[in-house]
Amino acid sequence: MLRKAGKRSPTSPATQAPESLKQGGESAKSPAKLRAQLIDIARDVDLDDPASIQNSRVRLVRSILLWEYGEAFREHPDWKPLLDQVSAAFDADDAQKQKYMNLLKALKSSKHK
Repeated sequence: MLRKAGKRSPTSPATQAPESLKQGGESAKSPAKLRAQLIDIARDVDLDDPASIQNSRVRLVRSILLWEYGEAFREHPDWKPLLDQVSAAFDADDAQKQKYMNLLKALKSSKHK
């Protein structure tokens, strides 16, 4: 049985803007800026070089995490373990590796500058 959704208080956490938006950081959290960063990273990758691909994983994940949580997140004690764990997830199996390669190829071929 589904419950009828009630109205949330204007001060509840779910209705408050993220801190980065409150500080005027709306443009800093622009999906277009993130996409441009990811495209720049992908364009530097040599798809025939495993070391280049591995390095790009770390760079891509770092960019996404910092975009989402802000630069201060680097100071969190779990920053490095989280970055390593998320980056390593791409190596979990062949299907994940292929999906990552597809992502790189799509970003490399993007028309965005």
